[in-house]
Amino acid sequence: MGFIEDFRNEVPLTQHYIYLNHAAISPTPLSVYLEVNKYLISVMTKGTIAVNEQEADDFYHIREKIGKLVNAKSEEISLIPNTSYGINVIAHGLAFKQGENVVTDNVEFPATVYPFLKLVKNKKIELRIAKVSLEKIEDDILSRVDKNTKLISLSHVSFSTGVKVDVSRIVKEAKQVGAYVLLDIIQSAGATEVDLKKFDVDFAVAGGYKWLMSPQGSGFMYVKEGLLEDPPFYGWKSASNFLEFNPEKFELEKGPRRFEIGTIDVASNLGLAKSCEIIYQHRDEIFGRIQYLSSYVIKIANERGLEVITPENKKAGIVVIKIKNPRKASEYLLRKKIIVSPRGEGIRISSHFYNTLEEIESAIEYIIYYLRES
Repeated sequence: MGFIEDFRNEVPLTQHYIYLNHAAISPTPLSVYLEVNKYLISVMTKGTIAVNEQEADDFYHIREKIGKLVNAKSEEISLIPNTSYGINVIAHGLAFKQGENVVTDNVEFPATVYPFLKLVKNKKIELRIAKVSLEKIEDDILSRVDKNTKLISLSHVSFSTGVKVDVSRIVKEAKQVGAYVLLDIIQSAGATEVDLKKFDVDFAVAGGYKWLMSPQGSGFMYVKEGLLEDPPFYGWKSASNFLEFNPEKFELEKGPRRFEIGTIDVASNLGLAKSCEIIYQHRDEIFGRIQYLSSYVIKIANERGLEVITPENKKAGIVVIKIKNPRKASEYLLRKKIIVSPRGEGIRISSHFYNTLEEIESAIEYIIYYLRES
């Protein structure tokens, strides 16, 4: 058997369900579970000895594996509990001036937008939400950018439409007005190539529980070297001298730990590191397979007369099929042991590399059955 067939055996859920919901939460593979469990057992049997062993290099063994997958230096990777935390760090870490604006769009997940509402409330910034069409999403976003734009905040892949943005084009035009770019990569990391150096974005954030197939509570933030050297929040772990436990002496950490204000979820992030290692080792095969499967979803859906929202030429792993009452449709599919999500105007199918063509065909057939019955 090849890697994909072997890996499918690491996902016991496949014995009971057709799981096409990786853009929501991925099932934990056995290899990731074992990595997490190994650490928890070591804490159970060795206590602080086990914790100190993992922390001895300031978790650079975790940062390095994440950095390799997204082509970033270990020093640029901070461990965070979720994307919302990371976006808030960036929102409150940038020194906004009166009259500056943040540009985003109306198909974003709220985590990419809501943190800036606090700055709007404090009358610090203007928040510009572009109304976008999927085929011209870059044009629509850039039409709201001007000389007062401080930051463009957007997702690499849209959670509700599946459209993948041309990041390099956004960055190129942002630089012309001196704006930063923040990229939410939670729907792309692990599903398609994410090369942060090539993209040349300033910030990126991701939780680990979607395409990266690691536990909730794992995640990372990328801050380009030289930016946000003084973070917006301080905690005991933000100090370079944190092991002195001295409340009267504070020296700011210069490395990525400066954003990690307290104790991290070590177990979950060890799982994330393991998952990143696996995906990195097989990245060409994984990303190619995901592209093939998402194209197959579109092909079969079109053949059966279904309307597909996601553009074939601008996609990663998500495909959204337009349907009335998507919530009722997803509940119907769940009764048939097919797991998808209702998102936007339709059913979101997010197949990972270990899914099969037969599973996709079954999902489409049951959508057809649902439409006939309703």
